[in-house]
Amino acid sequence: MGSDMLMGGLTYCSDKQRQVRRVLPDLIRARELLFDLVWKDLRARYRYAVMGFLWALIEPLMFMLILAFVFSFVLADKASLAGGGGVRPFPVMLLSGLIFWQYFTAALSSATVSLVDGRNLVKKVHFTREIIPIAACCVPLVNLGIGFLLLLALHLVLGGALSLATLWFPVVFAIQFVLTVGLALLLSCGHVAFRDVGNTVAVGLMFGFYASPVFYPLDLVRHAASQHSWVATAYMANPMAGLLTGYRQILFEQRFPDPGLLLWPACCAALVLLSGVVLFRRSAPTMADLL
Repeated sequence: MGSDMLMGGLTYCSDKQRQVRRVLPDLIRARELLFDLVWKDLRARYRYAVMGFLWALIEPLMFMLILAFVFSFVLADKASLAGGGGVRPFPVMLLSGLIFWQYFTAALSSATVSLVDGRNLVKKVHFTREIIPIAACCVPLVNLGIGFLLLLALHLVLGGALSLATLWFPVVFAIQFVLTVGLALLLSCGHVAFRDVGNTVAVGLMFGFYASPVFYPLDLVRHAASQHSWVATAYMANPMAGLLTGYRQILFEQRFPDPGLLLWPACCAALVLLSGVVLFRRSAPTMADLL
């Protein structure tokens, strides 16, 4: 592989790094590095924590309790609407959106700055660099798994039931994961060139928390926007709106989500992933120079 020195940094000029068709083979060959990066991050995060992985349970639980208190006591009428009039217990409705949104937030926040934080590895070693943001998307899966078990347990404790429809959760999450990885590739690459991207992502995620049906159901938005159809259309442009609603249909209605809810998020996920792979591959050979 040829290389030359440019501006004091190592620039790889191999054409293979720019070939999109090599992404999957490169990732397969680098799978051990992916596992090592994920395991290293998990050990660093919980090594000196007395309660270890329990923090993955405590964080969504405490956040749920705070929001449940606000909407159950301070805004009792809103909580009744959000909970579906007793059909959907508010804490379960809230947690079903919260755990998947927290995964999305944690993955994107970490992945956006992952290349800059791992600049020493990027500048010194030649490897499939997509591994770094993808690893950042995999680490929060542990918290999500623990939170999902908490969700199912709470659902059963509060009188809910489970059925074979629960098996549809991985199908819907696959769309969310593809969307997350695609955004991670785009944003991490952008953050290398423009360090404002990290701050923009933080603001965007804060806005997205309220602009997504995390602590309220989609029905409330549709009801409020019944006189202004463009508002509902603009709201549904957010792919997380359909995904979070899909999770709730699986849990509470015990069926596969409406195809209309998943079609747009699936298209967004495919388009974003393709764009992220192409941009990342084109930027990879000169990425070390910007770090």
